[in-house]
Amino acid sequence: MEPTRSSQATLNDLLDRILDKGILLNTDLIISVAGIPLLGVNLKLALAGMETMLEYGIMQDWDEAQRAVAMKKTEIDRPSLGKDEYIIFSVFGTHWYSKGIYNSWRAGTLYITNKRLIQFRKMPPEVLFEVYYEEIRAMALRERDHFTGTKRKELHLLLKEDDVAQLHTKDSDALRKVLEDAIKARGLSLAENLAFPDKKEVPGEFLQQEEEVYHSGQMWHQVSFLADGSTRYQWKPGHLYLTNKRLCWWYDFEKKLLLDIPSEKLQHVTVQNVQFGSAPVEEKSLIVLYKEGKENKVVCFSFNEASLREWEKTIGELTKEHEAGKGMETCPRCGRKATRVDLLENGCSRCGWVSHRIQ
Repeated sequence: MEPTRSSQATLNDLLDRILDKGILLNTDLIISVAGIPLLGVNLKLALAGMETMLEYGIMQDWDEAQRAVAMKKTEIDRPSLGKDEYIIFSVFGTHWYSKGIYNSWRAGTLYITNKRLIQFRKMPPEVLFEVYYEEIRAMALRERDHFTGTKRKELHLLLKEDDVAQLHTKDSDALRKVLEDAIKARGLSLAENLAFPDKKEVPGEFLQQEEEVYHSGQMWHQVSFLADGSTRYQWKPGHLYLTNKRLCWWYDFEKKLLLDIPSEKLQHVTVQNVQFGSAPVEEKSLIVLYKEGKENKVVCFSFNEASLREWEKTIGELTKEHEAGKGMETCPRCGRKATRVDLLENGCSRCGWVSHRIQ
């Protein structure tokens, strides 16, 4: 770098000089107070474009290291492909992963190649799901309830041993069309009108012996907790279950039951508007009244209104059955079951027993 001087230089000339030739600054700075030097600075600075720097052998090691990192990052931006394998289509999507206690929609890019379907995540780089076309027996689009309260289309793939892979993208119809074409191009065919196994597994092993699930579904639950000595509330996502023995709510995140009410303790159920926190807008919620000891308690759930109405009907029918059962009595002579009112007013039609009140 050779020093030059020009009194006619402009700002553009200076920038061109910096990028093309570079500049060198060699400065000595002394800071004094009352004529006494206190601080000295000796500054040597080279400023130029990267090409000029590398031409003079400056920052060469750093440049090589950065280029190596950039090349490695480019290599893992997509999954590694086999011999004669190439990508036909790619789209961002999610895949339902359920192994052990871990159940979640995993996000990544779905790649359709001429041989297989791959879901790949860039950071950290990992193949989340892959299946070769020979393993796919059938496929179908299914409408499912989403936690937002809306319905969305999912692409279900029926694999060998009756395993079902669930995929979702912004346009699941387009994903199915491209995948079908890729399978046909491979010389394979899919079965039509094949029944998909309906695996409605209850998360967690909390069912008791001879316990049967009557109704279940996703449901937000207003959970109470103590903070700074006061009771506060928070909405949490989970699944609500009504069995022949109880009403219980399963918290998905912690994988455990946070609510367990014996069915005979259920008193009343209704759907009504509830204000969420400090928000001025009220939304429909499912309010369930139950008995705990001598106290009446209330729990609150939230989801789309159609689901709430269905739960209101189901729990309401169960509470009516319990109420009817509470009014049943047996004849003291023959043991025939009848309502308390009927026995007291009309007596027993089987053995002729009559209450002393009537006599």
